[in-house]
Amino acid sequence: MEIQMQHNLNPQTLLVALFSLSSALCSRFTRTLKNEDVEEAIDLCQKSLAILPSLHPEKYYSYLWLTNAYLPRYQIQHNPADLSLAVENFRLASGHPTQGFPHRIQTALHWVTAAESHQHDSALEAYQVCLELFDNHAMTRSSITSRREATTAFHVELMEQGRGQQWSLASRLKTPVEDLESKNSKLAHNYLELSKRVSNAAQSSATVTDRAAAGRAATEYRRLTRQWEAVVAEIRDIRAFSWFLLPPLYEDLQAAARQGPVIIHIASQYSCSAIIIPTSGEPHHVPLPSVTLADLKTLKNRFTRAIRHASRMNPRESRTDLIVLLQTIWDEIMLPIVKVLEYVLELKHCSRIWLCPTAAFTSIPLHAANPCQTKADRSGKEPCLEDLYICSYTPTLSALVRSRQMMKKRVPPSFVAIGQGQPGAGKGKALLTVDSELELVHKLVPATANRTTISGDAAMRTGALEALEKNTWDPTQPYNSHFVMRDEHLTLLDILEKDIPHAKFAFLSACHTAIGDEKTPDEVIHLAAGLQFSGFKSVIGTLWEVHDGVAKHIVEAFYKYMFMDLKDGAGVVMDCSKAAWALNCATHAVKTKVLLEQRIVFIHIGV
Repeated sequence: MEIQMQHNLNPQTLLVALFSLSSALCSRFTRTLKNEDVEEAIDLCQKSLAILPSLHPEKYYSYLWLTNAYLPRYQIQHNPADLSLAVENFRLASGHPTQGFPHRIQTALHWVTAAESHQHDSALEAYQVCLELFDNHAMTRSSITSRREATTAFHVELMEQGRGQQWSLASRLKTPVEDLESKNSKLAHNYLELSKRVSNAAQSSATVTDRAAAGRAATEYRRLTRQWEAVVAEIRDIRAFSWFLLPPLYEDLQAAARQGPVIIHIASQYSCSAIIIPTSGEPHHVPLPSVTLADLKTLKNRFTRAIRHASRMNPRESRTDLIVLLQTIWDEIMLPIVKVLEYVLELKHCSRIWLCPTAAFTSIPLHAANPCQTKADRSGKEPCLEDLYICSYTPTLSALVRSRQMMKKRVPPSFVAIGQGQPGAGKGKALLTVDSELELVHKLVPATANRTTISGDAAMRTGALEALEKNTWDPTQPYNSHFVMRDEHLTLLDILEKDIPHAKFAFLSACHTAIGDEKTPDEVIHLAAGLQFSGFKSVIGTLWEVHDGVAKHIVEAFYKYMFMDLKDGAGVVMDCSKAAWALNCATHAVKTKVLLEQRIVFIHIGV
């Protein structure tokens, strides 16, 4: 193709012509496979780079067009140099400061896809760039709600790449800004003000329809973004804030495994595996070759059906479907991990372990893994996971580290039981055993604790929030994705907006308190994790519906074990770190009273 360039065109028109021609040539190359077409497309993109200053916004698009030329040629000719050149231009485009975070995130996502598809060794770097850009984009939002809204557009694509983004973002933002205000109030004010202005500019530019106005709005957004990045860089120049808004290092995260290994379950379209974070030393990678992402989705659906079916069964009937599923979890997911724990780490039985599931693993009761087999010598049943170890969950490593750090503060124990068995009209169904359960809990709690019970007409939204702030221990009766009070729902957002640093323990003994948001399947956005984030160090929640008359058996056994060492007037401090052990003992103790699906419904989260 003969190209005649008209140098009297203005630069913008010339760039549009170059990009359009380059696109046409690349398209023709994929049909004709003539190398001269793609060579000419590359040459045109390089010419566009040559006529632009280094910080010109259009340079970003030149890099993108080069990736659109190099990648198709690599896919056809398989020359590794073309893939490396495509990656280099992804790197330049995603790092170009003239573009806002959303454009650069999309570019980094395309880089991730290309690197994974062609097994290029830049895949890990691409993930890191993507997550750092996403962090920066979400950090400019001024509230938990707006940060959650900011994540929506990218979350489906990011679900396999980042763990607990919304908890991690919020927890990293919560204390550093407060600390910065005490160190340099002017810089903290500049940061918060620019974050707000960037957020507003992003929202306004998204709603502008006039082309000229949209261009001005985009320019203003890029200008504010550069100012925001400059302020963040200035903050990081302060010695104590060198890691401001950055994710923690492995050495910092390993503190989560101080009292026992943390097992991260990872699922993606490429593979499924686990990473075991030991108390010391390097992490251990455990492949799960028998499991695919599709298998996990199928397993989740089968569990849902099995639990629903079990709820309608006669108590004497065998839970065959459920037993088969628990065997599958043991054989294909947890057994390879247990082998590493036993034979590589030599972890003693009855030690504590923490499960940190991601993606599709979050919908599967990993703690309930069970071979459901008789021993070869017929001396009894083969041990299940909870016979071998005391299992807890954590939404993120950082959440567990943070809870442990806050445990150092000692405060006098106080205990509140909140229950609402008769919610207001249209608020939810009646729970007939709530009052008797609250009375039982009150009897089991040591008199040394300052005991309070809130129920019936007194269980209002405002009163419940005040009780959560004032008390360190709290067995609460939630319903679905919020707490049902007499007047209004007490929502997860209400809890998140409260800082409850002295709170120790919460027992949520009703329905679905540890089930996440289906729209953000890799986020553990549920009431139990919300309480932990707000300040509670140790939380017990439920994975599905608990029968109203059954919960009291677990609750009674749990509190008996929890407080078995405490005597009235002994002055012994209540220890919320015993909750996982107490739950483990309780579920074993009620085997003859409580059906299988109701025993495995309870999980422990936190320290």
